[in-house]
Amino acid sequence: MKRLVLFAALVALLFSCTAINKNNENILNLKISMTQDEVVKILGTPAASESYEAVGGERISILYYRTGEKLTAATSIKDECTPVVFINGRLTGWGDRLLAANINVLRVKTK
Repeated sequence: MKRLVLFAALVALLFSCTAINKNNENILNLKISMTQDEVVKILGTPAASESYEAVGGERISILYYRTGEKLTAATSIKDECTPVVFINGRLTGWGDRLLAANINVLRVKTK
C-alpha cells in the first residue's frame, strides 16, 4: 500500500512538472496585443483568474499560469504562477512586475 501511494505521488509530481515546463515554453510564444482568446489557445485553461475595472473604465483581466513549484505549506497558487495581464481584452504583458505596475497606474476601482 505504501508503495502504491508513493508511486501515485511520483506520477502526480511528474505530470505537474510537465505542465509547468509546457507553460514556460508556451509563454515564449505570446505577443503583445494578442486577444485573450488567442492566449488561451496557446496556454490553455489558467490555474486562476481575476478581473477588475479601473477608474478610467479599462477592464483588467489577469490569468495565472503555473510556471513554478514551491514546496512550502504556506504557498498560494499565485506564488507558483506567472500572471498574464490584459487590458480591454488585449495582452499587455506578463510577470509580477507588470502586474503591479498596471494595477498601480490604472488605479483599480474599489467599492
